[in-house]
Amino acid sequence: MSGPAPDSGRLTVIGVRHHSPACAGLVRRTIAALRPAFVLIEGPVDFNPHLPDLALGHDLPVAIFSFRADATGSAASYTPFCAFSPEWQALEAGRAVGAQTLFCDLPAWDPAFGRRANRYADPHGARAEAAERALAAALGVADQDALWDVLAEAASEAELPARLDRYFALLRPPGTDDPAEAARERFMGAYAAHALRAAGDRPVVLVCGGWHADAVRRHAAQADGTRPEPAPPEPDLRTGSYVVPYAYLRLDRFSGYAAGMPAPGYYERVAEAGLAPAADWAMTAITAALREAGQVVSTADRIAWRVHAEALARLRAHPAILRADLIDAALAALVKDALDRPPAWAAGGAAPGHPALAAMLRALTGRREGRLAPGTRQPPLVADVAERLRAADLEPGPARRSIDLDWAAPGDRARAHLLHRLALLGLPGIAREGPDRAEPGLPRERFTLVRHPHWLGALIEASLWGGTLEMAAAARISARVEAAPDSLAVLTGALSDALFAGLTLEGDLLARLSAGIAAAHDVAALGAAGAGIVRLYRFGDAFAPSRPALARLCAALAARALFVVEGIREPRAGLGAIPLLLACRDLFREVGAEVAGLDELRGPFAAMLGRRLADPETPPALAGAALGFRVACGAAGSDPEAALSRLRRFGLPATLGDFLAGLFALAREEIAADATLASVEGLVAAWGDEDFLRALPSLRMAFAWFPPRERERIAVAILRRSGLGEARAEVEALAWMRQRARPADQAEALAREARVAARLARYGLT
Repeated sequence: MSGPAPDSGRLTVIGVRHHSPACAGLVRRTIAALRPAFVLIEGPVDFNPHLPDLALGHDLPVAIFSFRADATGSAASYTPFCAFSPEWQALEAGRAVGAQTLFCDLPAWDPAFGRRANRYADPHGARAEAAERALAAALGVADQDALWDVLAEAASEAELPARLDRYFALLRPPGTDDPAEAARERFMGAYAAHALRAAGDRPVVLVCGGWHADAVRRHAAQADGTRPEPAPPEPDLRTGSYVVPYAYLRLDRFSGYAAGMPAPGYYERVAEAGLAPAADWAMTAITAALREAGQVVSTADRIAWRVHAEALARLRAHPAILRADLIDAALAALVKDALDRPPAWAAGGAAPGHPALAAMLRALTGRREGRLAPGTRQPPLVADVAERLRAADLEPGPARRSIDLDWAAPGDRARAHLLHRLALLGLPGIAREGPDRAEPGLPRERFTLVRHPHWLGALIEASLWGGTLEMAAAARISARVEAAPDSLAVLTGALSDALFAGLTLEGDLLARLSAGIAAAHDVAALGAAGAGIVRLYRFGDAFAPSRPALARLCAALAARALFVVEGIREPRAGLGAIPLLLACRDLFREVGAEVAGLDELRGPFAAMLGRRLADPETPPALAGAALGFRVACGAAGSDPEAALSRLRRFGLPATLGDFLAGLFALAREEIAADATLASVEGLVAAWGDEDFLRALPSLRMAFAWFPPRERERIAVAILRRSGLGEARAEVEALAWMRQRARPADQAEALAREARVAARLARYGLT
């Protein structure tokens, strides 16, 4: 369409602060007075075909959830609305006057947004921040939010438009370009010009963030009236926009929504009733929150608080008690002790450092949560999950129920795949309770299910991963891998999750893991990955299609461990090698000939550990683990008696605990005999108090490899050798096991008592 440029004089651009009651009122009044042909709103233009979704009678707050996803990753953004959002009032007021109401901003998947999660977040630079600080100082307020209340929320209806214009012009002077936002502003301006041409001689109203207002006016005056079209998404890019429930906690600026207002619960009352009634509500809400948190707030405290707030408001020439007056007075009248940092409302959203401040913030935030109206359009994932849960008789109900699953039963295995996929998406109301996945053999699992109020919103948001449950779960795992493609921990966890969820991702994951294992030098990371891989293999037929590939990984692990363990010299690395040797022990002892190439490594592996055991430079933990490995795997010349013969070499306070940690970790069952304990006890008995206290942490770490019942048996044996009878020893051992004081604290107390006694003796005071 060509022709003369439209008359931009009929365009009214209202610059607003998002979720401001004052701006919401201004928008509503302006639209009612002008009765425009078009009401344009900063929002995703690709949602325009679905605008009826926003008119279905939702319980606010709600948000438009928009996503983009492809093979390289995904990103999501939100356009939230509450009753006092200027954009929501524009939607309602536009419908009320019969205007054509449309969003006019680029879609959230456009490259201009990058990966921004908050489409309203304007990139204010250092100049704007400096101007805002100077204005706040001139008006005697402490922060941006208090400044806004004075300028806008406390302004009269007649003064508000001029104040907003001057404020936004101060932050961004007229004619100033913003390269980061140029594409969006140019698009909104062109859309406004198109609406002007379509409106004939009737006015057009456009509502956008005040940061953009002047630039949108300029671009509208320069555009020719052709309707702008966003560039289509790339062919492999998945996009979508849906309405989701939102909550005041997510909307609060202090909770991370940087473009919003703080304290949405408070501003809801400002919008409904005005500043003075909102202050009354806030005082009641804060009082209740502090009392719930255990702080005494007496009637006298509340009177003093009220008097102080009124005095501050009069001193500051405010027309009513504003939020800053209220909370400054609360700090003076209700918080009795000193603060170790500025409160959040004076520190740009920093976390509160005092429980009373946290309670105040929660009270002003409010607890309102949105709910979607019936019939709201939903992504395919919602229907897919609902059908799968119904078919598997796993639909969550109002009461929590436990689901016990046995992987030996084909029906249970399919249900386990389903529940693991849901858990991968992080949906609320579903949790896996056990047992530990380390147990060999076909697993038995327990899940809990309950209908959670946030289930639908979370499921809609999970649709960015895919349109079916299998696709979404697979994409979720792929995203984790792409974010850390070189992390053995991430790769092993992703492989485990994929196998338990019955997903066909293991080809790529196994290739990455194989390459990562072959190049690994970090013994602790290799050990953690190895433990996970061996556990997966030992689950047997649970992952039957993947067992050959898992077996190849196991062989690669043993081959790499043979190389890495040979080079360990540092004590910390020796401790870190214990999980790796544990994984290899299980391979050689319990898997054996099942894994091709593993038997050929058995002899070289045992010989390497023999060399490490004989090497005087070997760290104690690695020496203990090497001996334990050889004992557990029945290597020639290695038996429980051999362990006792090695104790004296490592019997010093600095080495015994680490040596025993490695030994017990690898061969606890084989060497947990009274003779071993007697040898350890004999070595420890020869130490002085200082030596014992120095060795205590490592000794505790060593004996932590025994389960509680076995530790109790060891305690009984020690007490019996000290001369106690059997019954008394059992009572004392049980008391040891159940004591509340931490052994480390007891050791510190003993050490302090020894230092005091030595000092007293030095001065002849004992």
